[in-house]
Amino acid sequence: MSDDGNSENDLTLQLANLFKNYQQKSPKLSDSLRINLKLDSQNYALWNRMNWVAIGGRSKNLLKHLTSNPPDQNHETYEQWEKDDLVVFSWLIQNIKPVLASKLTDFPTAKTLWDALAITYSSGRDKLQTFNLHVKANDIKQNNSSLEDFWITLQGVWGEIDRIDPNPMTCPADIQTYSKIRSEQKIFQFLNALDRKYDPIKREILRSEPLPTTEAAYAIVRKEAAHQNILGTPLNDTHGIAAGLMATKQKGW
Repeated sequence: MSDDGNSENDLTLQLANLFKNYQQKSPKLSDSLRINLKLDSQNYALWNRMNWVAIGGRSKNLLKHLTSNPPDQNHETYEQWEKDDLVVFSWLIQNIKPVLASKLTDFPTAKTLWDALAITYSSGRDKLQTFNLHVKANDIKQNNSSLEDFWITLQGVWGEIDRIDPNPMTCPADIQTYSKIRSEQKIFQFLNALDRKYDPIKREILRSEPLPTTEAAYAIVRKEAAHQNILGTPLNDTHGIAAGLMATKQKGW
């Protein structure tokens, strides 16, 4: 191979190493990581998830600072670990309301802070919290908001219910039966919460046997609403609705 070829290979290798080092460079305390949510006493579950995703998006290695204990202080990696941990700690503090953050700065590591917040604000499978979430899910109404915003709100509550009150069954058949019951509860909540203008679509969906999944029902409603907005098709035109139901069944939704 010629010297020019070797030079090109060397240059390519150097550039690759530079890029790799750039990608893996450690964060600095001057770096910020702000999510669109400040922790208060009511939003811990969403705050926890958003911070986990944001930190993991910067570096999956940094997530270890939320789950693992530090290395021994005499270990060669401790100094770098400590620098990174201070950064993760500062990111958590940045996304906590000042009235709370001022009381949390004395925790020695990001993990101890993270764990303390979990103990303080996460009530696990507390039955009162589960009850409140089910009440909230039943009380949600569209109230002329967009379908998309309304759907996201419902999904958020359902996701929190599933997190703190997971499927308790162990037998595959029981798991499937329980999941079907939960699915029917969700579709009833969804249809009940829709504005009255969607009544024709609700009736058609409820006549379907078996019932579609909640996701399929949402897709049907959204499609028909889009037809009305674009073509001026009235929502009481059930022919299009029935066709939508058939299409979702064929797709296995």
